[in-house]
Order: sequence, then structure tokens, then C-alpha cells
Amino acid sequence: MSTQHRGWGRSPSRKKPAVVAPQVQSIRTSDGGSLRVFSYGSGPGAVFAAGSLTRTLLYGRFASRLSATMPVHVYDRRGRGGSSPQPADYSMDTEVDDLKAVLDATGSRVVLGHSYGGGIALEAALRLPVSRVGVYDPAVNIDGCLPTQTLPELVAAAARGDHVGAVLVFSREMDPVLARVPLPDPAARALVWAASRLTREGHSWKEMVPSLAHEITLLDGTHAAADRYAGIRVPLLLLAGAHSPWYFRTIASGLAASLPGSTSMVIPRAGHSALNHPSEKILGLFRRFLQQPA
Repeated sequence: MSTQHRGWGRSPSRKKPAVVAPQVQSIRTSDGGSLRVFSYGSGPGAVFAAGSLTRTLLYGRFASRLSATMPVHVYDRRGRGGSSPQPADYSMDTEVDDLKAVLDATGSRVVLGHSYGGGIALEAALRLPVSRVGVYDPAVNIDGCLPTQTLPELVAAAARGDHVGAVLVFSREMDPVLARVPLPDPAARALVWAASRLTREGHSWKEMVPSLAHEITLLDGTHAAADRYAGIRVPLLLLAGAHSPWYFRTIASGLAASLPGSTSMVIPRAGHSALNHPSEKILGLFRRFLQQPA
């Protein structure tokens, strides 16, 4: 509940913790590009890789509150905000190289990630000298479980500049509620159009849709068995939302089975966007994980 005027007959509630303003810098990548980095705290800590269709600053509350445990550095991935566009030869190598650039620039060795960024974090655990990795709803296409059958429709919408159509296709795969609601296309488009103009999340969809199409294309072409990640040798936190699409729980359980030393949990009442408004339970799990001895 939000704080109300006493005259309205509602009792006030506790205020939400304030979000600490980040320090902002741009760093160079190995291919000459640039990445904008938002640092909550200074010095070595954790680098956070964001999802495909979420503005970096929407993770501000999560990063700010976690920064009391260690500094958290969140960066605009390629094709977003103040960072360079995705290169013509974009691949997972691009993402891992970019993450390495942020790790090196901040002196960090801990990696956190959400959704597509969680997949990048897991890949980094295989390739880079990181010390621990924590992910929420990681998007890795374990045995082809990610629903990419609507990819041609998404790519076509992105190519013609129809960001509303592309987001609608993507959202029907990502949002269990929207997927179940039999709204006709005109009504569904109207909802997405309104969200693109009236919500913080929607304001940047137009900018991010081209990158989204490339990332889903990459996922569609990558069908990995869970045991591909069995080579991860650092502490690993695997979280999935109970209200997230079913395949994120399938991914997390498959990874946990291949990595018996990992810490894995399904978070009750949490959806895919839970890190944008993190509960104390989620924050507590990340804090304890970051504070564990190596």
C-alpha cells in the first residue's frame, strides 16, 4: 500500500527504501564499441547483465538495495541506451566479450543476470575467470524448450519497424496471463501501444526491438543440453519465478540437476519481472549468496 492522506481514512505504510543514484561511465569494448555502465557503489563487486526487453535503469531498485552488500554495476547491453549498436556479426561471443570489458573496468569477478542476461552470465561462468554467478529466470535454450516458433513473425515485425507488433508477439510467449486471454489482435495491439507510451518499460521498446529480434534468433539456433553447463566450477545461484512462464522452471531444474553443487529455488508468487520490484525474499537470497565464503 502507498502512503495515503489521513483524511481519507487509510493508515500510512512504510516508505519503500530510496534508490541510490548510480555513477555513470562509458567504457570501451574489445571491438572499439562503447558500453554505458551504471555503478551502484564504487570498486570491485558484481556486474549485472540485463534481459532483452527491460531498460537497464528498471533494475535500479534491485542494484541499489543489493549494493549495501557489495557494489553492483549494471550496463546497457549492445543496442540499448548509451551503448553501441549490435555489430553485424553479433553472437554470444559479443556478449561475453562485452561482459569481460565491464568486469575488467570495474575490477569485479561476480556476475549476476536476468533472463537473456542470465544466459550470458552462465556462459561467462564457462569462459571467464569469475568467482560466482547468480541468475534469475536464465534464458538458455535447454533441449529447445524456449518457445521460438513465432520467431519469423517477430523478426518480420521488427524489420518493418512495427515495434508494437514485435512486442505483442514476444509478450504472448513471455506473459502467461496474456497468452491465456483470448483478446483479438486489434485489442491486444491497443494494450501494447498504450503500454509503450504510458509505462516506463514501454518507452524504450522501440529502441530495443531490433536487438530483441537478433537475440531470439540466436536462442532459436542454440539448443544445448543442460549438461553443457556441468563444467561450471564456481558457486552458482539458480532462481526461477513460480509465476514466470513454465519453461524458466524447466531450465532451472535441468541446470540444477547437472550442477548438484548449485543453490536452486523457485520463488513463490514471483513473476519474470520480479527483479524490477524485488521482494525481501529475493534480495535476501542474493545477499546471502554474495556473502558466502568462496
